[in-house]
Order: sequence, then C-alpha cells, then structure tokens
Amino acid sequence: NLLTVNNIMDCAGNVIDPLANSAKLFMAEKIKQADILISEVLFNPRNGSVDFIEIYNHTNHVLDLKELSLANVSSSGDLSSVKSLSNISQFILPKSYWVLTTNPEDIKQQYKVENPNQFVKMSSLPSYNNDKGSVALATDRFTVDRFDYNDSMHLALLKNVKGVSLERVSFTKPTNELGNFKSAAQSIGFATPTYRNSQEEDINTLKNNVSLANKVFSPDGDGYEELLQIDYRFVDNGNVANVNIYTDKGILVRKLQRNTSVATAGNFIWDGLNDAGQKSKVGIYIIKFDAFALNGKTESFKQTCVLATKLN
Repeated sequence: NLLTVNNIMDCAGNVIDPLANSAKLFMAEKIKQADILISEVLFNPRNGSVDFIEIYNHTNHVLDLKELSLANVSSSGDLSSVKSLSNISQFILPKSYWVLTTNPEDIKQQYKVENPNQFVKMSSLPSYNNDKGSVALATDRFTVDRFDYNDSMHLALLKNVKGVSLERVSFTKPTNELGNFKSAAQSIGFATPTYRNSQEEDINTLKNNVSLANKVFSPDGDGYEELLQIDYRFVDNGNVANVNIYTDKGILVRKLQRNTSVATAGNFIWDGLNDAGQKSKVGIYIIKFDAFALNGKTESFKQTCVLATKLN
C-alpha cells in the first residue's frame, strides 16, 4: 500500500516542500539536567542595545525549548524573575546554539550572526546587572544550568567591556569552574551569537600554529588571489596578538593588528596596502605574528609570502 499525504506542516506551521525527496521527522525528548548549557552571556550591552543569552544543546537528541524558563537567582539561592522561553514548541537540534533576547534584529545588526533563524524572541528577560549576577535555565521541576557571572571575568586588557560577551570555554567542565568563561575575542567582533564560541577549547589542537592559506597573492583587481589569508590556531585561549608586515629588507610596511584579543582559531587578511593606504611593491614580505597571554607566555611566528603581479 502507498500512503500519500499532502500539506504536511511542522510544529511551527511551516509546510514541508512537496517537491522535496525527504523530510526529517523527530520526537523531542524530555530535558534533563545539563542537557542544555549556558554558552554565552551579554549582560553589559552597548548603549541602546539589548542583552542576550546563548544556550547550547549538549546532547545528541532534539529538545523542546518550550519546557524551559530563564531566571535570576536571588541572594537566598531561589529562582526569581522567571520568564518562559516560549509558549509554543521550538526545537533545538543537537550540538546547536540558540540565542534568547528581546530584540533579535538588534543583535544581528551589532554582531556577525551565522544562523539568523536560531533566535528566541522573548517579550522580556530577567534583569542582568552590568557588574555581577546569575543566569539560570530551568524547567518547572529543576534547574538545568546556572552561571554566576562577574565583570572581573573579562580580559584585564580591555578598557571598555560594553558590548563584549562572556563565552564558555568548555562544555565538559562545570559551568562555574574558574576560567570557564572568558571575553569573546576582538578579532571576531566581541561576540558569537548562534555559533561556536571564539574562546572554545579544541582538544584536537596540539600546538600553536600560524600559517598562510596562500603563499603568493596578487592584489591587482582581477579577482584572483587578491588577499593574503593569515590563519592561526592556539591550544589555549585568551591570547592577544600583534601582526606586522615587513619587506625582505626588514622595513615595516603595515601594522596589521595591534594588541588584538584573538579567538582560539581564526584568520587575518592583508590586502597588500601599507599603513599609508598605498599599494605595496611587488616582492617578498615577512609576516611576523607575536602572541602573548596574561600569564606572561609569549610566542612569535614568521611566515614569508610573495606579493606578485601579472607579467603582461
């Protein structure tokens, strides 16, 4: 027998494309403690902007955000200002990040957002003070996760922490373990709503490394290899970088990055211009990447590239 069904809709009311060969069907499981973890918190937004809380599905199954509430924690340890996430089912897929906020469009304008559909728009959030406080996720039966934040957790080198989120480093360590939340990297815009945290640990990274995606580039406007991509990857987070470009004679032509807090992995781009905004000459250039951490550890990397042009 053949069963034909038309106008199938998901729980959000979206009609499944009848031309599609298949559709994913799933059953959400009940949320247990530590199934969904607090991943990132912006509690001190830029003037005129809003707070956000990012959460992460740490499980391998689908969960329903309708079960959850967001709250403060009172001085006695009880939940207060409890706000339901949603009065309709909203499913969070395994290993995905969702953002809770009152104004998703504001967050999308302020930061790079990889997954614009992974927002929950709430009518209001609990009040999160700019100096310290607690963020709690809970069902009607128990607290799922809790993060006690303090503005002293931010990178000490930052002069202004407005608009800088605190990101979770590890999902396997206890939420409130010392050092498990750190300032989002300047190199990625000080927050990573809806995607992997800039300071997240990668257990597969065995040593610090800086490399070039392309050793030769030609910023001549033909659309081919116009930019030099400088890739970096660090074992530990919380690094600050200086990146300088020199000629093969040792003459400094471009201060590409100055005291920039960086992600555990990312890249910088050189467009071939010098500090005066002029095109650099054809030739060999040295990229010097100096990284240092607050514990005093420093490391330097050098890579060589060629700025080329067409011969005809």
